[in-house]
Amino acid sequence: MLFVTRRFGVTGSDAERNLAAEPAIIEKIVERILAMLTTVAVRQQRPLARGTHAKGVCARAQFEVLDVTTGRDRAMAARLAKGIYAKPAIYPRSCASRIPTPM
Repeated sequence: MLFVTRRFGVTGSDAERNLAAEPAIIEKIVERILAMLTTVAVRQQRPLARGTHAKGVCARAQFEVLDVTTGRDRAMAARLAKGIYAKPAIYPRSCASRIPTPM
């Protein structure tokens, strides 16, 4: 299999490496991968996505932070109301989203 990977600059040992040519080889690989990804994105009429296994949306949900101050001990409410739990809100979520923002 090494005969195939040599085309992409992969060698059998460190002694065979061409350190001077590696940056150009890496750049060529990146260009080819981006060209392939762009071709597929255009064909599928979608934006360019990361990697060969682009993440789509597999599930949608809502995460609701309830108001802990209503009918509860104030000390406990103050202790629980930290970070994302600081104020009541509904956060939409999906497999594709990264940072929750309130609706």
